[in-house]
Amino acid sequence: MNMVLIVVDMINDFVTGKFGSDSARKIVPNVAALIMKARKKGVPVIFLRDSHNATDQEIDIWGEHAMKDSPGSEIIPELMPGKNDIIIEKNWYSAFVDTELPGLLRKMNADTLIFTGVSTDICVQNNVASAYFSGFKTIVPRDCTASMDEESYEFSLKYMKNIYGTKITSSDKVL
Repeated sequence: MNMVLIVVDMINDFVTGKFGSDSARKIVPNVAALIMKARKKGVPVIFLRDSHNATDQEIDIWGEHAMKDSPGSEIIPELMPGKNDIIIEKNWYSAFVDTELPGLLRKMNADTLIFTGVSTDICVQNNVASAYFSGFKTIVPRDCTASMDEESYEFSLKYMKNIYGTKITSSDKVL
């Protein structure tokens, strides 16, 4: 199995800023521990970060957030990417659209993607869907994802498991 750890939108606006939440802040230590475990085992770590222009479609839905080159779009300090980690800016919910991610994963011969981050019911779920449609197996450690709304969070985990065959597990069982 060639795994890649993907950290979705653990940026200022989604953890401590405009769309920040207690649930997002609560997963930071778990995500940090999983990143360290991945690095030790030689599993590549890719950070996806929302980075918007004023004309992006999401702005019409959510208002200004994670604007390109703003502090809100920066990865939170607690999860600072390492020198071998990859950062991909995205302006859609899924980084499989209009980014180098699909080609990069093919070059890495990845077959299994572990998704962590926020928001479970929006960007994590849309990346899992894209991964599934691209032929990847997907894993979501539930203690490394969060949503602003608990009901949406639980529905999303169940949906990914039932519809995409995503393995829902915990961070201590991954890797």
